[in-house]
Amino acid sequence: MNTLHDLLWASTVEILNFRLKLLKTKPKSQKKSDCIDAIQQCYAGRGLEVVWSSLSELEKLAVTEACHAPGHLFDPSRFKAKYGDCPKFYNIPEKDHYQPYRYTHKAEHATLLNLLLFSHGQAHHEIPSDLAARLQEFVPAPTDSEIQTLTEPRAEDGLIVRQTEHEALADITAMLHLAELGNFNISEKTGMPSAAGSLKIRDCLTGGDFYAQDVAFAPKKWDYEQEIGFIKPVAWAQLLRNAKLVSSSGSKSKLTPAGIKAMRQPPHEVIRGLWNKWLSNTSYDEFNRINDIKGQSAKKHMTAKPPRRGAVLDGLSDCPVGKWIDIDAFSNHMVATDCQFDVTHDPWRLYLCEARYGSFGYDGYGGWNTLQFRYILVLLFEYAATLGMIDIAYEHPHGARNDFRGQWGADDMKWLSRYDGLRSFRITPLGAYCLALTTDYKRSRSSSSLELAVHPNLSIAVVSGQATAADQLLLETWAEPTTDLSWCLDYERAISAVERGRSTQDFATFLETCSGQPLPPGVGGFFKTCESNGSALRRRTDALVFDCRDAETTERLTFEKELANLCFRIGKCRLVVPAEHEAKFRNLVRELGLGIV
Repeated sequence: MNTLHDLLWASTVEILNFRLKLLKTKPKSQKKSDCIDAIQQCYAGRGLEVVWSSLSELEKLAVTEACHAPGHLFDPSRFKAKYGDCPKFYNIPEKDHYQPYRYTHKAEHATLLNLLLFSHGQAHHEIPSDLAARLQEFVPAPTDSEIQTLTEPRAEDGLIVRQTEHEALADITAMLHLAELGNFNISEKTGMPSAAGSLKIRDCLTGGDFYAQDVAFAPKKWDYEQEIGFIKPVAWAQLLRNAKLVSSSGSKSKLTPAGIKAMRQPPHEVIRGLWNKWLSNTSYDEFNRINDIKGQSAKKHMTAKPPRRGAVLDGLSDCPVGKWIDIDAFSNHMVATDCQFDVTHDPWRLYLCEARYGSFGYDGYGGWNTLQFRYILVLLFEYAATLGMIDIAYEHPHGARNDFRGQWGADDMKWLSRYDGLRSFRITPLGAYCLALTTDYKRSRSSSSLELAVHPNLSIAVVSGQATAADQLLLETWAEPTTDLSWCLDYERAISAVERGRSTQDFATFLETCSGQPLPPGVGGFFKTCESNGSALRRRTDALVFDCRDAETTERLTFEKELANLCFRIGKCRLVVPAEHEAKFRNLVRELGLGIV
């Protein structure tokens, strides 16, 4: 670490003189060594406390942060994120604002902060280690950064408040049902849903997508005009594919064994599993969803995805559950607490419209608020909100943020990302469970008003309220629709559901909850019969069938001691061998001098 003498010696005589003017003292001569001695004398004894007391409140905070920071360095970006402003090292007169650096940064423009934070021609400022040790004797440690919360989202014209928890708990069931029916159409290579597939997914979502169809796909006059497009359908497609709950072949989808297992699990546990697997996902980059930022295809300069998500996760862990938080305040908190990350190793490789002129490498265009902040918006808006982990308040992205306007190529752009309209969020109880802020989850009562009547003749009818898309899919898994508002329990559908691992008890509980009374005896008996008959036979394992040349050979093999437990005789000349025993069976047959063709 640099001492006061080291930093002073590295300074020019001109810089030493301007510090002497701030200290209002004169050296014996203009020799460099005499200037240094004069300055050090001013810090001796109680002189350092005099310098400290002469600073403004904001300057004192800057010294406090640097004094207790590693290496005693002053970080202006973290300081501004924490306190909202940075102290000035030079008060440059208005008339000199456009003058060259060497003319504006003069001693008469310097503030007293230069007496404790030394620059000596480098881009950073630091406190000499010996001065820092003395300052720590009377300068208090800085307070921790705290996120400011809101009672309600700030009222704005066009603001939409979306409570997502119950939507997500219904949506995950609907998505698994949709995949089970083969209608979850996603690309086998990219995992992105087709236009038709996105519409099918959207139509099954409780409350639909975040933006209405006429808003998300507003008519375009020109080809270069932007559209919001789908958000939730893309998120569900990527989440389920990444967790390997859904697989696709061509245009058809199906549930994997893990997806079938997920159908039997509580929805909140499935959602937590989706989030945890998404955090470690390395194959898909959420930043790709910011379509207007070009140059992302050169993967070598884009940073690893899991550390980015981990940084945002660290920031979320500081957020109180159930309190609204301004998204800009959250971003500032991440910077202030050093929960920082990079989107790219080389901002010059990212650009708008044209690589040379629209590059984000130019000074002032590729900073935190432009790149990293947009990544935070994607992760929270498209994935955390879709999973019901956060409630969100948002508006149309057009004109929501103008921090990119000065960049070349942005003239015709209405927004930099479709997520620019996000204004604030709050962590839900489901989000607290997924983020491991709580150890268990208790589902709060849904605002759904659906009331069903379940009759002894196995018919089900809507009495009041409206069935969600997830409710309809669940009902149609077990019952045949008779009208738009009624169903009849169907034996074939129920047997098929049991075969796929669906629980009769879960559906019976759903009916009891919606009807508000125990099920009629006939309905209970229907479920018991389906549960018993649906699992009447159990598939054990795959097997191979071998035809023997004659009955004598068949008998010889079945009576061979080591082969007896590997095969089963069917008829006179046929053997059945479980697939896992095939290799051993073949070896033992060869040892007997026989071959298998």
